[in-house]
Amino acid sequence: MASVVVDIDDTLIDTGLRMQSVWRELLGREISMEAVETMGLEQIFTKYASQEQMTRVRELQKRFWDILLCLEESGIESLRFHKPIPFASDVLQAWKRESDIVYLTGRTENMRTLTLEELRRFGFPTETAELFMFKPEDYARPKGEDPSGPTLIDTKSELFSKICKRFNVVRVIDDYPGYFPIFKQFDVPDRIGFLRPRKYSSQHYIERGATRVIRSWRELEDDIPR
Repeated sequence: MASVVVDIDDTLIDTGLRMQSVWRELLGREISMEAVETMGLEQIFTKYASQEQMTRVRELQKRFWDILLCLEESGIESLRFHKPIPFASDVLQAWKRESDIVYLTGRTENMRTLTLEELRRFGFPTETAELFMFKPEDYARPKGEDPSGPTLIDTKSELFSKICKRFNVVRVIDDYPGYFPIFKQFDVPDRIGFLRPRKYSSQHYIERGATRVIRSWRELEDDIPR
């Protein structure tokens, strides 16, 4: 059977309001949605952190990931800000009749139950779907705990390799252009970029290996994977 690999955050689930809440918890001030959607971690620290906070930026950087990955209780509470991206659940429900659905997410294993509960609540198929997740230790490098450790791209590539050995992957959908060289390397025929227009252009995805780019899941309503 044909299989589809789908990212979760900002591909199926809108995380913008939650990210705002994480920054509010971390820095004690409001960060604009534009900043959340267009700026990276270091840029936000540089622009919004106080002088005192910048003196302990490594500590705050680690805590950012601990909150985001629900290693702190406040991270779990902030999940309430998530919203499903329109039409995504309807499309996946239609696809599951003909295809295996495989979720590949940067969320970590400690979030497995939380993630499955959230997917069900938002109407995404979970009964026959597979869920591949990172491990908390995979974030040692972004946290600054092990600067020589594997990158998140390395980890994603390793997981995707395992998926391709088990499944006949004919389509992959992700919102981050940096992962598309991985999908191209494994010769996935249909590599779809889910556009984040405030941060990337369609060209960012195509240049890195996407075969096409969509702005809405509605574009895929009648596009059953084969």
